Amino acid sequence: MSVRETILRHKIVINKLRHRPLSWSEIDRILQEQSALLEYNLTVSQRQFQRDIADISALYGISIESNRSKKQYFIQQDTEEAERALDAFDVFNIMRLGNNGSKQIVFEQRKPRGTEYLGDIVHALHNGRALYFDYSKYYETEVEHRRLYPILLKEVRNRWYVIGQDLDKDSLRIFPLDRILSLEVVKAGKFKAIKVDPETLFEHSFGIILPREDQHIEEVILSYSAFQGKYIKSLPLHHTQEIVVDNEEELRVKLTIYITHDFVMELLSVGAEVKVMAPESLADRMKEEYRKSLQHQS
Repeated sequence: MSVRETILRHKIVINKLRHRPLSWSEIDRILQEQSALLEYNLTVSQRQFQRDIADISALYGISIESNRSKKQYFIQQDTEEAERALDAFDVFNIMRLGNNGSKQIVFEQRKPRGTEYLGDIVHALHNGRALYFDYSKYYETEVEHRRLYPILLKEVRNRWYVIGQDLDKDSLRIFPLDRILSLEVVKAGKFKAIKVDPETLFEHSFGIILPREDQHIEEVILSYSAFQGKYIKSLPLHHTQEIVVDNEEELRVKLTIYITHDFVMELLSVGAEVKVMAPESLADRMKEEYRKSLQHQS
């Protein structure tokens, strides 16, 4: 059996089980039908299917489980990790099986994002190691040599960041992986660790910017147009988002959040589709940003 047939069988099984649990007889029937339709040999024995389950878990991080009482197989989809694994599998199949010679599938153009360092950073996180790396800032030409004890990896808008204790500056620092030029995992040595709870570090932050020490969490109320509100409901701005009003005229939401620069930029990106109801200081800041923008146009 070819590698392509194996990947294709994995794809069919996973996609079918995402919709509902299936018995072995149903899976076998589906694979026979798809074999005839696609002109591939996709059928396997139930014993071979058990090996497929192990391969799918190892290759894609997707766990297929069995309900012995109902004699059905199913995919557990109630965690963020499970959903991410399924998303990654979808992209994998587009890349491997899409046959994009006709250019009917259009991918967003991407520059290097530093994802090649993710494995090393995860290893350092799990084993208490430090990172030595060369780093280039956007606004400087000189390359810096940094030593970091990593605390957290965070993804924001398709960019990855490593957050940790700078061993030279003895403070918390955030580095985008796409600005790292080379990286080495080393023993951390002796140092006084900063006490940080990774689970609460960004709990009330938007994006990747941490609040200033003098900042406090604020209750933000936003009124979106009914049309824009559909996007905000499908992809909430923040995990603290609560719907206050939802009718044909507006979607009004409440957030409990630090008001940082990246949060303000997010609100500005939708223009007149959003109105700040509270706090007044945020409404004033938005007005000032619009005023500056108009001045630049003149």
